[in-house]
Amino acid sequence: MAILKGKDIVYAVRVPDEGGTSTTLRVLYQTTGSRSKERDEVDVSTKDISGSAYGLKTETISFEGLMSADDPALQALEDAIDNAKYLEILEINVNTMNATVGKYMISSFEVEYPGDDNATYSIEASLAGDTTEETLTTVPAGADEI
Repeated sequence: MAILKGKDIVYAVRVPDEGGTSTTLRVLYQTTGSRSKERDEVDVSTKDISGSAYGLKTETISFEGLMSADDPALQALEDAIDNAKYLEILEINVNTMNATVGKYMISSFEVEYPGDDNATYSIEASLAGDTTEETLTTVPAGADEI
């Protein structure tokens, strides 16, 4: 059993094309990523039992990296938050070619331009619905080396 490294997980977005097809674009120069699942806790009290029960599930993903002068995936993410659109985001394990795919609301799109340092981006998205699993034949091309 191998240990999973952060560099083995990359993010991509599916951008709808005209004609009903879509293009999968890898987010360039990703430096970190994370996924979080939470459930609300609901207090239950009946004559037979009292305690807690599961409530609504919330799932979020976030990733950040260095900005490229021209990253079409970042542009698609910014367009999605500007136009209140949902995008399919893929969390891809490059070793197994398995991807967790879901429709996400982009809840936060941040960029920083710190003086002489590299500009950075940070994305946070909330899942709408459920995720599915896919096996890809290729990982979308992207820049990981600076």
